[in-house]
This record gives sequence, structure tokens and C-alpha cells, in this order.
Amino acid sequence: MNQIRRKSPFWSMAGPMFGYLAIQFAVQVAAQFIIEAPYIIRAYPELLRKVRETAPTLQEFLDLYMQMLEPAFETIARYQIEILSLSALGTIIMTGILFYRDRKLEQQAGICLPDKAPLSKYWTVFVFGIAGGIAATCLMAMAQIAFYDERYQQTAQIAYSAGLPVQIIGLGIIVPVAEELMFRGILHKRFRERQPFWYSAVCSALLFAFIHSSTTQLIYTFLLGILLSYLYEKFGSLRAPILLHILLNTGSVVFTQAGLFSWLAADPMRMAGAVIAGAFICSVMFVLVQRMPGSVKSEEASDDSNPSDMF
Repeated sequence: MNQIRRKSPFWSMAGPMFGYLAIQFAVQVAAQFIIEAPYIIRAYPELLRKVRETAPTLQEFLDLYMQMLEPAFETIARYQIEILSLSALGTIIMTGILFYRDRKLEQQAGICLPDKAPLSKYWTVFVFGIAGGIAATCLMAMAQIAFYDERYQQTAQIAYSAGLPVQIIGLGIIVPVAEELMFRGILHKRFRERQPFWYSAVCSALLFAFIHSSTTQLIYTFLLGILLSYLYEKFGSLRAPILLHILLNTGSVVFTQAGLFSWLAADPMRMAGAVIAGAFICSVMFVLVQRMPGSVKSEEASDDSNPSDMF
């Protein structure tokens, strides 16, 4: 705990969360309106003509309106990844400012800054991300969780319908950076101002899971959120959870497009072997990370410390 006292602990958490969701909602609505506008303009004369000719009921009018805008809805569905990436990009401005201010506040309060792990230790995160991504995807497939989760199937279908560069840049980089700034850089750190690690990790992970719609994603992201918080504190830098998150998302996209998961799914023994091997590698990496020295300095931060040192 860093013992920073805020005027309103509730709004120090709720404010950024509401702002994060509001920005995403506003960007998505604006993007959808921009896509729909040309279709609405083209459909208006025809809609007006049919209203004059047939005098439809309200339900018939709404059905006719939805039918005329169906091409617009199909276009919106086709560009869901681009819209999601744009909304995530919009939140980075807000969370970046809040992150910088929080680190500045810690500096002014004389809070001990965490020791940052050397770059030579980050290979463990890299291996963890590759092995964990393969193992987790195979495990969900073997347990047939994804196949019984209709929302998960719809989300996956939309995600993998975009082009590979869009998936890598949007899902693989922009979304992880935006989510890590919000849920680890802001919420987890603010929980830690008053609460111990596990309380902070669980609460921030619950909020992280809450924004994912399907049951499968909710379970996965909750457990992932706790792990990301642990890496954040163990490495003393937001780079560690960002790197792992990027590797997991990008690996899922690349391995799916390359046909790795289809090849593994063709043989149950391959799937089981991938899960066992991935779990073993992740366990080894976790032990290595766990044995790293503590991440909090014993001395107070100097006046010229960089307020964004948690990067």
C-alpha cells in the first residue's frame, strides 16, 4: 500500500471506469453513425414514398426502416474490429493522462518507487505468453467451453473476419495497451493505495472481466487479470503486463490464421500434449518470476525521479 489519501476513494475508481466506458461508447456510436449516415440519406426518399403510398403501421414502418438499413448494419458488423480498435485508442489519451498524474502524485508524496526488473528478465514473460496462449486456447477447446458459449463463438467469428494486419494492430497491440493502462496502470494501482495486493488484484481483475461479454472470456480474463497484476508488481513496470497481454492476443491471432489450432484440433493427443507442455512451461516461468527479488525500494524516491517510472 502506498498510503495516498484521496478526497473520494469511490470516485477515484468509479470516475476513470465510467470515463473509460463512456469514451468507448461515444466512439462506437459516432463510428456507427458515420457508417449509417449515407445509407439513411439514400433510404429516406424511398421510405417517405412508401409511407405516403401504403400508410404503414408503426411496426411496419420500423420493419421497413430496418430492412432498408440492413446493408449499413452488415457494414458495421464487417468493421467491428476497426471500430473496437478506434474506441480503445480513444481511451488511451484519458488513461495516459491519469497514469502520469498518479505517478506524479506518488513522487510528491514521497512514495517509494518500485525496483524495475532488468530487460534480461523479460524473456520469461515472452515464453509465458507464447506457451500460455497455446495452452489456454487448447484447454478451452478440449473442455468444449467455447463450443457451448454462443456469445464467444460470435465474438471469435467477428474478430477473425478482419484482415490479419488489422487484427494484429487492433486486437494484438492497441486493445492490450488500452486495457493495461486502465485496469493495471490506473485501477490496480489506486486499489493499492489502501488495500493489500490480493484484494487489489482480485477487484481490478473483476472489473477487467466485466467488460468482456461472454462467459468463456469472463472466466479467462478474470484469471488473466490477477496474473497481469502480479507481473506488474513483480517487474515494477507496466511493460511486463502489456508485453504478456500483447503476446497472448497476437499469438491467438497469428496461430489461428496460420492454422496451428486447426492442426492441433485434428488429433486429441496433440491437443492434450499442447496443454500439458504449455502448462509445464508456464509453471517453470512462473517459478522463475516468483524467485525474482522484491520490487519495492527501501529508500524514498528522489525529487528528480521520473513520475512515469512505472513504465
